[in-house]
Amino acid sequence: MSDVRMTTAPRGPATPRRRRRVLQPRAVVTIALAWVLLGDRVTWGNVVNGVLIGLLVTYAFPLPSIEFQGRLRPHRLLLLIGHFLVDLVASSWQVMRLAFGRRRPRNAVIEVQLRSRSDFYLTITAELVALVPGSVVIDARRSTSVLYLHLLDVEREGAIETQRAHVLAIERRVVRVLGSREEIAALESGGAWPTPSSGATPSTRPGTTDEEDLA
Repeated sequence: MSDVRMTTAPRGPATPRRRRRVLQPRAVVTIALAWVLLGDRVTWGNVVNGVLIGLLVTYAFPLPSIEFQGRLRPHRLLLLIGHFLVDLVASSWQVMRLAFGRRRPRNAVIEVQLRSRSDFYLTITAELVALVPGSVVIDARRSTSVLYLHLLDVEREGAIETQRAHVLAIERRVVRVLGSREEIAALESGGAWPTPSSGATPSTRPGTTDEEDLA
Protein backbone atom coordinates (compact mmCIF):
# COMPACT_ATOMS: atom_id res chain seq x y z
CA MET A 1 0.00 0.00 0.00
CA SER A 2 1.36 3.38 -0.98
CA ASP A 3 1.88 6.16 1.51
CA VAL A 4 0.73 9.52 0.15
CA ARG A 5 2.46 12.55 1.60
CA MET A 6 1.94 15.97 0.11
CA THR A 7 2.29 19.61 0.99
CA THR A 8 0.33 22.49 -0.40
CA ALA A 9 2.16 24.14 -3.29
CA PRO A 10 1.98 27.92 -3.39
CA ARG A 11 0.02 29.29 -6.28
CA GLY A 12 2.11 31.51 -8.44
CA PRO A 13 0.82 34.31 -10.62
CA ALA A 14 2.13 32.64 -13.73
CA THR A 15 -0.38 30.96 -16.03
CA PRO A 16 0.21 28.84 -19.15
CA ARG A 17 0.92 31.06 -22.10
CA ARG A 18 -1.58 31.17 -24.92
CA ARG A 19 -0.73 28.89 -27.79
CA ARG A 20 -0.25 30.74 -31.05
CA ARG A 21 -0.93 29.26 -34.46
CA VAL A 22 2.31 29.98 -36.30
CA LEU A 23 4.45 27.97 -38.66
CA GLN A 24 6.59 25.45 -36.77
CA PRO A 25 8.98 24.11 -39.44
CA ARG A 26 10.90 21.70 -37.20
CA ALA A 27 7.70 20.10 -35.94
CA VAL A 28 6.38 19.85 -39.50
CA VAL A 29 9.60 18.18 -40.70
CA THR A 30 9.56 15.75 -37.77
CA ILE A 31 5.94 14.73 -38.43
CA ALA A 32 6.58 14.43 -42.16
CA LEU A 33 9.64 12.24 -41.52
CA ALA A 34 7.63 9.98 -39.20
CA TRP A 35 4.91 9.71 -41.86
CA VAL A 36 7.41 8.72 -44.55
CA LEU A 37 9.01 6.12 -42.27
CA LEU A 38 5.60 4.59 -41.62
CA GLY A 39 5.16 4.05 -45.35
CA ASP A 40 6.58 1.12 -47.22
CA ARG A 41 8.66 3.30 -49.53
CA VAL A 42 9.83 6.88 -50.08
CA THR A 43 7.78 8.62 -52.76
CA TRP A 44 6.96 12.21 -53.57
CA GLY A 45 3.37 11.47 -52.63
CA ASN A 46 4.36 10.25 -49.16
CA VAL A 47 6.60 13.29 -48.63
CA VAL A 48 3.90 15.76 -49.70
CA ASN A 49 1.27 13.99 -47.60
CA GLY A 50 3.61 14.03 -44.61
CA VAL A 51 4.19 17.77 -44.94
CA LEU A 52 0.44 18.43 -45.27
CA ILE A 53 -0.28 16.31 -42.20
CA GLY A 54 2.47 18.10 -40.29
CA LEU A 55 0.98 21.49 -41.20
CA LEU A 56 -2.50 20.33 -40.21
CA VAL A 57 -1.35 18.93 -36.86
CA THR A 58 0.78 21.95 -35.89
CA TYR A 59 -1.96 24.44 -36.78
CA ALA A 60 -4.77 22.43 -35.17
CA PHE A 61 -2.75 21.56 -32.05
CA PRO A 62 -0.05 24.24 -31.72
CA LEU A 63 2.74 23.58 -29.24
CA PRO A 64 3.08 26.08 -26.39
CA SER A 65 5.85 28.64 -26.70
CA ILE A 66 8.94 27.94 -24.60
CA GLU A 67 11.17 30.81 -23.49
CA PHE A 68 14.91 30.19 -23.44
CA GLN A 69 17.17 33.05 -22.42
CA GLY A 70 20.41 31.29 -21.54
CA ARG A 71 23.26 29.50 -23.28
CA LEU A 72 24.77 26.04 -23.21
CA ARG A 73 27.78 25.50 -20.92
CA PRO A 74 29.55 22.31 -22.11
CA HIS A 75 31.63 21.75 -18.95
CA ARG A 76 28.53 21.93 -16.76
CA LEU A 77 26.72 19.62 -19.19
CA LEU A 78 29.44 17.01 -18.60
CA LEU A 79 28.97 17.37 -14.84
CA LEU A 80 25.21 16.99 -15.25
CA ILE A 81 25.69 13.81 -17.28
CA GLY A 82 28.14 12.48 -14.68
CA HIS A 83 25.68 13.07 -11.83
CA PHE A 84 22.93 11.41 -13.86
CA LEU A 85 25.03 8.30 -14.49
CA VAL A 86 25.88 8.03 -10.79
CA ASP A 87 22.17 8.33 -9.91
CA LEU A 88 21.33 5.73 -12.54
CA VAL A 89 23.77 3.17 -11.14
CA ALA A 90 22.83 3.80 -7.49
CA SER A 91 19.09 3.61 -8.16
CA SER A 92 19.42 0.49 -10.31
CA TRP A 93 21.31 -1.22 -7.47
CA GLN A 94 18.60 -0.20 -5.00
CA VAL A 95 15.82 -1.55 -7.24
CA MET A 96 17.72 -4.81 -7.77
CA ARG A 97 18.14 -5.28 -4.00
CA LEU A 98 14.42 -4.72 -3.48
CA ALA A 99 13.54 -7.14 -6.28
CA PHE A 100 15.59 -9.97 -4.75
CA GLY A 101 14.97 -9.10 -1.12
CA ARG A 102 12.15 -10.21 1.13
CA ARG A 103 11.28 -6.80 2.55
CA ARG A 104 8.15 -5.21 1.16
CA PRO A 105 8.97 -1.63 0.11
CA ARG A 106 6.96 1.32 1.36
CA ASN A 107 6.12 3.69 -1.49
CA ALA A 108 4.97 7.30 -1.50
CA VAL A 109 3.57 9.99 -3.79
CA ILE A 110 5.04 13.43 -3.14
CA GLU A 111 5.00 16.84 -4.74
CA VAL A 112 8.06 18.95 -5.40
CA GLN A 113 7.78 22.70 -5.87
CA LEU A 114 10.45 23.70 -8.38
CA ARG A 115 12.15 27.07 -7.99
CA SER A 116 12.28 28.00 -11.68
CA ARG A 117 9.24 29.15 -13.64
CA SER A 118 10.21 27.83 -17.04
CA ASP A 119 8.49 25.08 -19.02
CA PHE A 120 11.87 24.31 -20.55
CA TYR A 121 13.59 23.55 -17.24
CA LEU A 122 10.48 21.83 -15.90
CA THR A 123 10.48 19.40 -18.83
CA ILE A 124 14.21 18.60 -18.67
CA THR A 125 14.12 18.12 -14.88
CA ALA A 126 11.10 15.82 -15.14
CA GLU A 127 12.79 13.74 -17.84
CA LEU A 128 16.00 13.32 -15.84
CA VAL A 129 14.04 12.29 -12.75
CA ALA A 130 11.83 9.85 -14.68
CA LEU A 131 14.80 8.15 -16.38
CA VAL A 132 16.22 7.03 -13.04
CA PRO A 133 14.75 3.72 -11.75
CA GLY A 134 12.66 4.00 -8.61
CA SER A 135 11.03 7.36 -9.36
CA VAL A 136 8.17 8.08 -11.76
CA VAL A 137 6.76 11.50 -12.67
CA ILE A 138 3.00 11.05 -12.56
CA ASP A 139 2.01 14.67 -13.14
CA ALA A 140 3.49 18.09 -13.86
CA ARG A 141 1.75 21.44 -13.37
CA ARG A 142 2.96 24.18 -15.71
CA SER A 143 1.03 26.94 -13.93
CA THR A 144 2.80 26.36 -10.59
CA SER A 145 5.97 24.47 -11.68
CA VAL A 146 5.14 21.48 -9.49
CA LEU A 147 6.15 17.86 -10.11
CA TYR A 148 4.28 14.93 -8.59
CA LEU A 149 6.46 11.84 -8.13
CA HIS A 150 5.85 8.24 -7.18
CA LEU A 151 8.81 7.00 -5.13
CA LEU A 152 9.88 3.43 -4.49
CA ASP A 153 10.98 2.50 -0.96
CA VAL A 154 10.85 5.47 1.42
CA GLU A 155 11.23 3.41 4.60
CA ARG A 156 14.30 5.25 5.83
CA GLU A 157 13.94 8.26 8.11
CA GLY A 158 14.00 11.47 6.07
CA ALA A 159 13.79 9.65 2.71
CA ILE A 160 10.97 11.92 1.51
CA GLU A 161 12.88 15.14 2.13
CA THR A 162 16.06 13.61 0.74
CA GLN A 163 14.32 12.79 -2.53
CA ARG A 164 12.72 16.23 -2.70
CA ALA A 165 16.13 17.85 -2.20
CA HIS A 166 17.55 15.54 -4.87
CA VAL A 167 15.00 16.74 -7.44
CA LEU A 168 15.78 20.37 -6.61
CA ALA A 169 19.49 19.61 -7.04
CA ILE A 170 18.78 18.23 -10.51
CA GLU A 171 16.83 21.38 -11.38
CA ARG A 172 19.73 23.48 -10.11
CA ARG A 173 22.22 21.64 -12.32
CA VAL A 174 19.93 21.99 -15.35
CA VAL A 175 19.63 25.75 -14.88
CA ARG A 176 23.39 26.03 -14.42
CA VAL A 177 23.89 24.20 -17.72
CA LEU A 178 21.40 26.22 -19.79
CA GLY A 179 20.29 29.26 -17.80
CA SER A 180 21.14 32.91 -18.14
CA ARG A 181 23.09 34.80 -15.46
CA GLU A 182 19.82 36.33 -14.21
CA GLU A 183 18.16 32.91 -13.93
CA ILE A 184 21.12 31.35 -12.11
CA ALA A 185 21.27 34.30 -9.70
CA ALA A 186 17.52 34.06 -9.01
CA LEU A 187 17.79 30.32 -8.37
CA GLU A 188 20.72 30.71 -5.98
CA SER A 189 19.30 33.67 -4.05
CA GLY A 190 15.71 32.45 -3.94
CA GLY A 191 14.54 35.71 -5.52
CA ALA A 192 11.83 36.26 -8.12
CA TRP A 193 12.30 34.37 -11.35
CA PRO A 194 13.26 36.86 -14.11
CA THR A 195 10.61 37.71 -16.68
CA PRO A 196 11.43 37.97 -20.42
CA SER A 197 11.51 41.76 -20.21
CA SER A 198 14.07 41.76 -17.38
CA GLY A 199 16.66 39.67 -19.17
CA ALA A 200 17.73 38.98 -22.70
CA THR A 201 15.10 38.82 -25.39
CA PRO A 202 13.85 35.24 -25.35
CA SER A 203 12.90 33.01 -28.19
CA THR A 204 9.15 32.45 -28.37
CA ARG A 205 9.53 29.15 -30.06
CA PRO A 206 10.60 25.76 -28.75
CA GLY A 207 14.19 24.95 -29.25
CA THR A 208 16.08 27.41 -28.52
CA THR A 209 28.74 35.24 -12.45
CA ASP A 210 28.69 31.29 -13.12
CA GLU A 211 29.12 29.61 -9.77
CA GLU A 212 30.73 26.42 -8.60
CA ASP A 213 28.68 23.38 -9.53
CA LEU A 214 26.62 21.65 -6.87
CA ALA A 215 28.46 18.63 -5.52
